[in-house]
Parts: sequence; structure tokens; C-alpha cells
Amino acid sequence: MNRQYNQADKQQFYIIVMTLCFVIAIAVTYGSFISLAKSNQSEDQVIKYYTSIQIQSGDTLWEVASAYITAEYESISDYIKEVKHLNSLDDDKIHEGQYLTVPYYSTTLK
Repeated sequence: MNRQYNQADKQQFYIIVMTLCFVIAIAVTYGSFISLAKSNQSEDQVIKYYTSIQIQSGDTLWEVASAYITAEYESISDYIKEVKHLNSLDDDKIHEGQYLTVPYYSTTLK
């Protein structure tokens, strides 16, 4: 009878161990999916913002673009075209004291 009791204990122990392994495997898999989802979410949440800047003496559109361009733009020329469009500029002339609206992208929610 003692031998049967030990056999039953062993079976119960194996069931508990296998259940724990199964639960741990599910937790690790679920945690990996959550981690992957969070990392993809932060990459996807790039938000376009606009800010107003005042032109200083000697500033050019090229310098403004160089200071505010972000990786979402294909080229500095594309960025300058957008700045000109936003500010209804017909040419590249800007003047000291003038305010321009410039776009930029950020992953930080503001």
C-alpha cells in the first residue's frame, strides 16, 4: 500500500510540474506578443505637429529646413516646398521678424 501511495504522489507531482510548465510557456508566449505589440505601437505612432518660428536676421529657408526637417521627408527640397505651401510663399524670400509655420514629426504625444 505504501508503494501505491508513492506512485500516486509521483503522478500528482508530475501533473503539477507539467501544469506549471504549461502555464509558464503560455505566460512567456503571451508576454512576447505584448512586448512585440508595444514596440510596433511606438514605431507606428509618429505624429505630425506644427510650430511657429520667428525668422532671425540672415536666416534662409534652407537653414530653417535643416533645423526642423525630420526623417519622414524624402528630401530637404520636399520639406521647403511644404513650408512654402503652409506659409503661402511664392518664392524663397523670408525676412527678419517674419513668422513661419513649420511642420515636424514626433513620437512624443504633445
